[in-house]
Amino acid sequence: MKSIFIKDKNFVTLPEPVCAAIGNFDGVHLGHQKLIDECKRHNYKSAVLTFYPHPSVFLKKIPNYPLITPLEIKTDILSRLGIDYLIVIEFNLEMASMPKDEFIEKMKFMNIKSCVCGYDFTFGKMAEGTIRDLAKEFEFYEVKKYVFDDVRVSSTYIRELLSSGDVFKAKRLLGRPYSMRGRVKFGNQQGRLIGFPTANIDYKNYFVPKTGVYFVNVKIDNVLYLGMANIGHNPTFNFKENIELEVHIFNFDDDIYDNQVEVIFINRIRDEKRFNNKDELINQLKKDRSECLNYAGDLYLTK
Repeated sequence: MKSIFIKDKNFVTLPEPVCAAIGNFDGVHLGHQKLIDECKRHNYKSAVLTFYPHPSVFLKKIPNYPLITPLEIKTDILSRLGIDYLIVIEFNLEMASMPKDEFIEKMKFMNIKSCVCGYDFTFGKMAEGTIRDLAKEFEFYEVKKYVFDDVRVSSTYIRELLSSGDVFKAKRLLGRPYSMRGRVKFGNQQGRLIGFPTANIDYKNYFVPKTGVYFVNVKIDNVLYLGMANIGHNPTFNFKENIELEVHIFNFDDDIYDNQVEVIFINRIRDEKRFNNKDELINQLKKDRSECLNYAGDLYLTK
């Protein structure tokens, strides 16, 4: 897959005509994958046209808008799905104010001959452009809403699932487990003192699931390890105002400070809670580890 970044309205012409799936694609969930499958069915090279940063940064004035799939992980997923071109357009105030007719002309300039969109896609200044406008100018394919387990699959609904801690159902709608990548940052070393060393993850602007303890896989240098993660404020020792992501990796004692890791959420174990003393915390962590290992064993037996 070739990635093309368009900045300051410096649009480029692709060397071959493409069919483009257009949208934000945050999550690259089953509904998005339906668009991509449709895009690949036609007699052109396939492309995904998306925007960075997320339009909500400007339209909703949210400077650090949390994402299910930041650009790096979105790029990896799209590449695995077999897309030929990823076109990333810088979304800023100028882009937000572009009239729909001008955006259509830019699409033609990029050598887009055909496009695929969801039924509710809008574009251009004040969202004045609709799929009807695209159907007049291109070979156009509309993809209806995608329903799974009697619910419409959407980024909004997946965010609701993550906010409730239901990473298991989120996995079904994403088509893969939810994960967060980040570099291991220096922590307070309290976990190591009680026999449960943790890696503190700088997760940037990922959408954070509900606070609590989770059974996770941890990918380090393309090797998967079992572990458990805590999302929360460290209420027992050194309370943190901001939400922290800490991971204890089972049977692992390497120094991974400043390494990039990926935390892959499998299931939620319990709520975060405050303990009265160190011994209470240690006993609970032992129970959590046992529950995670039992869950891992059950998963293995069902495969």
